[in-house]
Amino acid sequence: MSSDHATGFSRVTILMLDGDPVMRAAVRTILREAGCKEILQTGNGQDALDLLSQRRIDLVLCDCQAAPMDGMTFLRRLRGRPDGADIPVIILTASRDQRDAWEAQQLKAAAWLLKPVLPKALSGHVASALGMAPPRLGDDALASLAESYEARLPQEIALLEAAATALLGGGPLLKAQIETLLQHLHVVRKQSGALGYPLVSDIAGFAHDVLRLVEQQPEAGAPHQTEVVTLVSVCVASMKLVAERKLRGPGDAAGEKLRGRLGASAQALQARLAAAAETLDAKARQARDDRVARRATVEANSWLLKRRIELDTK
Repeated sequence: MSSDHATGFSRVTILMLDGDPVMRAAVRTILREAGCKEILQTGNGQDALDLLSQRRIDLVLCDCQAAPMDGMTFLRRLRGRPDGADIPVIILTASRDQRDAWEAQQLKAAAWLLKPVLPKALSGHVASALGMAPPRLGDDALASLAESYEARLPQEIALLEAAATALLGGGPLLKAQIETLLQHLHVVRKQSGALGYPLVSDIAGFAHDVLRLVEQQPEAGAPHQTEVVTLVSVCVASMKLVAERKLRGPGDAAGEKLRGRLGASAQALQARLAAAAETLDAKARQARDDRVARRATVEANSWLLKRRIELDTK
């Protein structure tokens, strides 16, 4: 890296908002490789807003799915402050929801960066937002962190496996079970994608997106419960296999085949869930229209009866 790049990044202060310590460590490693010395970190949106009141911050990196205050809420609150209108904010996200991307654009986000976060892409977006030339950064910036994560990945998947096992007991899918699984899937999806296991990240994303639909529309998910449980179980078993074989990167031809098969299954199931949700919404709208029509009929009949009584008494 040239001294000009190092000097440029060394003068800025960057705030990282993400509840996942592994992701914070990954981003910190990339930024330090780029020459940044002042890196503030927090997992709490309110703490981030407080820091922005206390310190000069040149740029904010924010996880879209942060909790308890998500990234979009943080950005809206920041833009509503006199001192937060012009601070560059880069959103890091595993979500491909175009509605969030559009809102981020309206709130003047400097960039909407999909995970997994690659060192060159992240440092390039940071440099662009700060009006600097991109640093010369190698793809191995996360190598040591990825090696340490490799030892932890089986533990993360074991937590997923335990949560998924609870679904196999039968009975209705409980809200708490779904929330627990979504939380673990989100963590694995983020960490594995950033640290050299994009195949694991993609598989976790398939299960996560299906479960998110079930969480949002439980009545639509009920008729497809067996399919949902089967897909989640197969995804977790596949992630476990990839981790055991230490298949870093895309996972060669076998990995591509696995990704394609699970992705197609997840997409088809999402389509069925979306169709079921639309049918339920249509029925709900029809029921509301019927209630309004009945109320209008009752009110009209009441008015006619009243008028008839009035006429009869004259």
